[in-house]
Amino acid sequence: MKVMIATAVAISALAGTASADKIFICNDRNMSLQFNIYEDNSGIRGGNMYLEGIQVASLSAYRMNSYTIRAQVDGNTASTEFILNADREAVYVTIGDTVTKVCSAIVRN
Repeated sequence: MKVMIATAVAISALAGTASADKIFICNDRNMSLQFNIYEDNSGIRGGNMYLEGIQVASLSAYRMNSYTIRAQVDGNTASTEFILNADREAVYVTIGDTVTKVCSAIVRN
């Protein structure tokens, strides 16, 4: 329990200082996972994925509609895409034709 509380505090502190335009913080299972998305007037510039408060990946991202963002890990990785859905407050992952919910998420603008 102490580890979960410490992780939640660390993620909250990180999210509070991040300059991201949209932040998805997992709040059920996978609590240490966070996605920060950066936007400007021309659209999404990309993002970062954090695990335990440490940046583990840079993301290429694009907006599907007003509440859904799709993001892929940059580099030579498996064909995996994250779906960040602000309306459903959830993060999903697609691997091939399979879509799986990763977590429910707190969404901050």
